[in-house]
Amino acid sequence: MNMNWKIIKVVGVFVVIIGVIFWATISTLPKSYSGTDLNFEVGGGAVVVTNSSDQSIPVQFMGTGTRSFKVASDIEGVSGNSTREGAGTTATQLFELELPSGTSAFTIERGTNVTFITTVSSELEATVNPMTADSSRNAIIAAIVVILGLLFYASNTMEHSWISVLRGKNSNSQDTQPTPIVAPSAQGRAARSFGDNRAETGD
Repeated sequence: MNMNWKIIKVVGVFVVIIGVIFWATISTLPKSYSGTDLNFEVGGGAVVVTNSSDQSIPVQFMGTGTRSFKVASDIEGVSGNSTREGAGTTATQLFELELPSGTSAFTIERGTNVTFITTVSSELEATVNPMTADSSRNAIIAAIVVILGLLFYASNTMEHSWISVLRGKNSNSQDTQPTPIVAPSAQGRAARSFGDNRAETGD
């Protein structure tokens, strides 16, 4: 295979790896929102909302399609399934509630395109985890598996030449190690001395 074509394929692999890392990051990291008239996607995870006013305010969780979603909350008496509004392709799923002052947590189950909506002028702060803990863990594991597979493909495309490079470096480092100097033993010196004495006697 032409070396230039190999390099192009490897570069493409690393571009895909960057895309996978970016997807895993935006899919699992929490997002923060603040202000009035909030409208943001909750996804299928959890959302924590802080109402800094002294009064309850009306909010909505809205989804698309005919499949209902479930809202679980730490607010007493506030939980349940969404209700369908409309019919056909324009149908939506709606869950309405009164958000009390302070901090409240919600979890969305069986929903992936749920939006938090409020149209009041009260200041709100929200933190969204787009995925549940299990979904986030599965997404990270899937991303790692894909990245490892892509790295193996890139290595195989280059015929694993990086292994030869590493082996070459290891052999060079071993060749450059100094050769130890072994001092003659006392027994060797004694043998040579004995031999010298015999030579003198023969003369």
